Amino acid sequence: MSGISSYIFRQIGGPLLFFTFVLTGVVWLSQSLRMLDLVINQSQSALTYLYLTMLALPQLMALILPFALFCAVLYALNRLYVESELVVIWAAGFSRWAVAGPVLVIAVAATIVGYLFSLVVMPAGMREMKDRVFEIRADLVNTFVREGAFTNPISGLTVYVSQNSGGDIRGILVHDARNPKGIATYMAERGVLANTPAGPRLIMYKGNAQWVEGGEGRLKILDFERHTFDLGQFDKQRDPLAREASEQYISELLNPPKTVNDKQRRKYFSEAHNRLTGPLYCLVFALIGVVALIGGNFNRRGYAGRIAMAMGAVLAARLPGFGFQQLTNAQPDAVPLMYIWPLLWIVGLLIFLSIPSLEMLRRGSTGRAPVGVQQ
Repeated sequence: MSGISSYIFRQIGGPLLFFTFVLTGVVWLSQSLRMLDLVINQSQSALTYLYLTMLALPQLMALILPFALFCAVLYALNRLYVESELVVIWAAGFSRWAVAGPVLVIAVAATIVGYLFSLVVMPAGMREMKDRVFEIRADLVNTFVREGAFTNPISGLTVYVSQNSGGDIRGILVHDARNPKGIATYMAERGVLANTPAGPRLIMYKGNAQWVEGGEGRLKILDFERHTFDLGQFDKQRDPLAREASEQYISELLNPPKTVNDKQRRKYFSEAHNRLTGPLYCLVFALIGVVALIGGNFNRRGYAGRIAMAMGAVLAARLPGFGFQQLTNAQPDAVPLMYIWPLLWIVGLLIFLSIPSLEMLRRGSTGRAPVGVQQ
C-alpha cells in the first residue's frame, strides 16, 4: 500500500466512524422511545431497556452505513481540496485513481460489513429482542400482579393487589367480566402464583366470591378458605412460525414453511432481496461522493454546488430502491429491478471516473497539465 493510499484511508476512516456513531445515535434515540413504554409499564430495569435497544441497532446499521460513508467521503475529500492537498497529489503525477482507489476499498469493506449485519447480526439481534419482549409481556408477576395498581391483563378482567412481597400476595381483588352473563368478583386476604401441571394458577386464601344471580339480580356471596383461579389463558408460548421478516435468516426468508400464506411469502421474498441489495448502496454512495469532488476541474470558489448535487444524487439513487422493494412485495417478478438499479449506478459512476483517466493519459502524452488542475 502506497503512502498516498494510507493517507487517504486515514482521512476517511476517522470521519466514517464519527458519522456512523452520530447517525446511529440519532436513529437509536428515536427508535428507543418505543421500548420506553414497554419497560415502564412492565416495571423493567434500565439495564433491560439498554439491552433491548442495543439489540435493535444491527437493523439500523444496514441503513445507516451507506449514508455515513457518503458523509465521510464528502467531508474528507472536501477538506483535502480546501487545503490544496489533492492539487499537490495530482501535481506530483498521481492520477485520480490514486484518490478514488482507497475510497473504493473502504466502500467494499463497508459493503462486506453491511452484508454481515444484514444477513447474520440483524436477524440474530431482532430474534433475541422479540423473544425477550415476548417474555416480558408474558411475565405473570409483572402483567397480572402489580402492587398497588389496577391492571387489565385482558379485556373484561381487572386485578388489584395491595402488596406483593416475593410472591406472597396480600389484599387481592379480581373482577371477572369476560362473560356478561356470569360477572364475578373475588376478594381474598392473601394468595400465591403457582405453576401446576395443568398450567399457572392464582391460589387465593380466606376470601369470598360475589356474583349476581337470578332475574331479580340478587347478590350472592360465597366464602372460601381456598380458591384457585385459572391463569392458563395468560401463559402463552410464542409460535416460531409467527416470527416477523426482520427476525428471519436469509435461508428462512427464501424457503418459508408451506403453512405461510402468499402475502407473507411475498413479504419474506422482498425482505430477502432487500438484504442482498441494500449493502450495494455503500458502493453507490461512495462513488457519488468521489465523482462530486474529483469528477471535475479544480475550483477555487469551493464545491458547495457539487455537494448539493451529490446529496440530490444520493436521494435519486436510494429512494427508487425503496420503491422497488415495495413493488417486489406486490409483484415478485420485479425483483431484478432491485439489483439492476444499484448496479447501473455503480457501473455508470465507474465509467464516468474512467473517462477523465483516459484524458489524463492523452494529456500526459502531449505534455499538457493533468486533468483536475487548471492551467
